[in-house]
Amino acid sequence: MTQQREKLSAFMDGELGSSEILPSIKQDPQLQEKWRRYHVIRSGLRKEGAVAPELDITAQVAAALADEPTIMAPKPSMWKRLTQTGTVTPFAKHTGQLAVAASVALAVIMGVQQMNQPAPVQTPSGSAAPLIGTPGGLAPVSLEQTRSVPRNDMAVMMEKKRKINALIADHEQQIKLKQTTEKTTESQELQPEQ
Repeated sequence: MTQQREKLSAFMDGELGSSEILPSIKQDPQLQEKWRRYHVIRSGLRKEGAVAPELDITAQVAAALADEPTIMAPKPSMWKRLTQTGTVTPFAKHTGQLAVAASVALAVIMGVQQMNQPAPVQTPSGSAAPLIGTPGGLAPVSLEQTRSVPRNDMAVMMEKKRKINALIADHEQQIKLKQTTEKTTESQELQPEQ
């Protein structure tokens, strides 16, 4: 049989003539199966999808299932029938769900408070200064988010504020000037011409 396999492999590689191996392949079902497998392997190596392997494993699965031992299902527990009646859920289950929800809510609130807490300010003596205004140093939970302004943005913002203040001051001076000119024109109109 090993010689036949070697001849079949040589024939597949083109090293052997067909007259030497074809009569053996036609007569032997094992060689026919090897022939088919070799073609599937060759097509796979060449990445040709034309030959698809046919696998029939139903006989092996049926044999494996026949050898498996039978496992009987356990009897239903009497305790389960006592704790649940119909579709009513027991009180203990609701209480447990509420306890879990409360724990999660507490963890979220504590996490948010810890994340919003400002960094401690270092005093010259090296100790951290306590926060003023909130008991225990906790920051209240808030949806408002504040951001610190970088130094270069701070200079730009200060320049904008200076310009706005200059515009407001100029506007106020123009209003005063307008009021004084209106008063002088009114006083001139009221005085008789001489």
